[in-house]
Amino acid sequence: MNPTPRTLPDARGRRLPLRRYERVVSLVPSLTDTVFGLGAGSRLVGRTIYCVEPRREVRSIPACGGTKNPDLRKLQRVRPDLVLACLEENKPEHLAAIENAGVPVFAVMPRRLDDVAVMLQEFGVILQAEAAGGRAMADLTAARLACGDFRRRTQGSGERLTVAVMIWKEPWMAAGGRTHIDAVLQELGFRNVFADRPDYPVTTVEELAGLQPDLVLLPDEPYRFTRHDAWALAAAGVIPDRRAALTLDGKLLSWYGTRTAKSLRRLVKMLERTVGPPSP
Repeated sequence: MNPTPRTLPDARGRRLPLRRYERVVSLVPSLTDTVFGLGAGSRLVGRTIYCVEPRREVRSIPACGGTKNPDLRKLQRVRPDLVLACLEENKPEHLAAIENAGVPVFAVMPRRLDDVAVMLQEFGVILQAEAAGGRAMADLTAARLACGDFRRRTQGSGERLTVAVMIWKEPWMAAGGRTHIDAVLQELGFRNVFADRPDYPVTTVEELAGLQPDLVLLPDEPYRFTRHDAWALAAAGVIPDRRAALTLDGKLLSWYGTRTAKSLRRLVKMLERTVGPPSP
């Protein structure tokens, strides 16, 4: 009698048989970056046009459309034996079409940093890179401990600073609760003013002004905010002055995986200069 093959459940509860996958397509920039971060980049045979890191290595990998509009014909032409996806970034009908064509899909949905740690372990198993996955998990744990030190240094026993993270303009949209961005804010000790609204709620400058966040973060992706937007928010009374709005690399907030630990450390350094220690 043949033993039952080992499987691993993904974020949908679908079980992926654990075997050696040699031809992997990633439909998410964070996941492409993570495959390389785990030392398994040579297995990638397809990516999206938004998978731009690591910059030099991805140039030779065929692009198969975008995250929301993958080119399924191109994807089939690279003959993948596994597709990596995210439920937030990829559409269910595309994942179903890929699976109906006979290619297994492993989908993730990291809403908490604990989910990122589990994902690193899972990818280590799927890609036969368990040691690299273990090291990435340990690095994430160390970075989270550094965030705890940051919280104690900058906030003491006072109330948490309130933060809004904008992701789009016209209409204005923010990162709400149950998102990776919200998880990063929690780890840094901030209170997301949109935490009670899941996903990415639409808002207005008037609503933002009423919420009066202590700090507004303006990432450069998916919308490329600039210093002009910071000035506009200050002029509209959302923040007391331009210094309370920070433009920053969006990957620090929204890219998850092997990059998460480095991003947390960079955010701590950046925010220490802005927030500083609590007033005595």
